[in-house]
Amino acid sequence: MAEKEAEIIKGRIDKLRYLTNDEQGSDQWLEAGGLALTALYDTVGGSHPLASVLETALKAKDWNGAPAASRTVITLFEQGSLKSPRLAIDHEIEGDLLDIAQAQTQAAENNNDPNQKQLQLAIAAFLAGASLEDSLRRLCDSRGITYDAQRTTISKLQSALFQPSKQIEVISSSENKQITAWGDTRNKADHGKFGEITYAEVLTMVIGVRAFIDKHLP
Repeated sequence: MAEKEAEIIKGRIDKLRYLTNDEQGSDQWLEAGGLALTALYDTVGGSHPLASVLETALKAKDWNGAPAASRTVITLFEQGSLKSPRLAIDHEIEGDLLDIAQAQTQAAENNNDPNQKQLQLAIAAFLAGASLEDSLRRLCDSRGITYDAQRTTISKLQSALFQPSKQIEVISSSENKQITAWGDTRNKADHGKFGEITYAEVLTMVIGVRAFIDKHLP
């Protein structure tokens, strides 16, 4: 990224920090979602998993989901992950997201501030969920499984991959149940239910999603 472009993105991230603080209201949080989306498009590209999270939150005027996803963009910037002009989602990128998710989970374990702890767990759940969603999409593509490209949620994609009545079982019954649990954790983060997210479920999700990707998309 050119120096001038990097400075522009840094300015947006600084503005995001202001817009997403707890003193702001719904209008500022939705503004943050729009700004975070431009930061993604101008760096890693609109195919990044978080872009769809932000777009959904903005369309629904979800002032819980928008700032939560925006804070995740800030975290990605701080981790040095907003650096590619184009992002080809693949096993390596999903692994990078999971690495950050695991770091956030470990940081939460040692954090004595309950609010920061829950935010770190929510960020980890966001990133692990984004990796899972994209891996399910890639798995559908690799196996020739059809799905609605406009509705690529975790639940929709897993339903496409597990259809016993049609003899389609790309994933096992136990994996299907586990993905449902992971999706529930991701939804808590999406809808701002940070207080309901536990360290154990996020750690299990991060480890489990990585194992799932390694098994099905090595």
